[in-house]
Amino acid sequence: MKYLLSLCLLLLSSVSFASENLVVVVPKNSAITSLNNVDVANIFLARTNRFPNGDKSVPLELKTGELRTDFYKNISGKTPRQLMSYWTTLVFTGKGRPPKSYSNYEELKQKFANVHGAITYVDISQVTEEMRIVYKFP
Repeated sequence: MKYLLSLCLLLLSSVSFASENLVVVVPKNSAITSLNNVDVANIFLARTNRFPNGDKSVPLELKTGELRTDFYKNISGKTPRQLMSYWTTLVFTGKGRPPKSYSNYEELKQKFANVHGAITYVDISQVTEEMRIVYKFP
């Protein structure tokens, strides 16, 4: 029993550590200076295609990875399997599409720099001078 409790505590601490390093960014020249968790969830879950100020938002992300899993767990509480089901339903009904995704960080970063209204999430260590942090997970 103690072993199981220790394992659970270890897993919970690793999730919170990953969340501490997760940030949402926009290009430095964006008019957006901050967002809240609802704004971020609405944009990345295709509930809206606009920032709160009315500008068009273009969410971008990596196709797979722990960062993606952690991000969606934080904004929606969904597991990768639940998220797949969510996107399937939205696409099938014509109510939304998942964010454009890229195979690697370099490809994502290049596209991010060239898309007006881009928004993505990264590990804080990947933030560059061309990015502005608009949301940091608690």
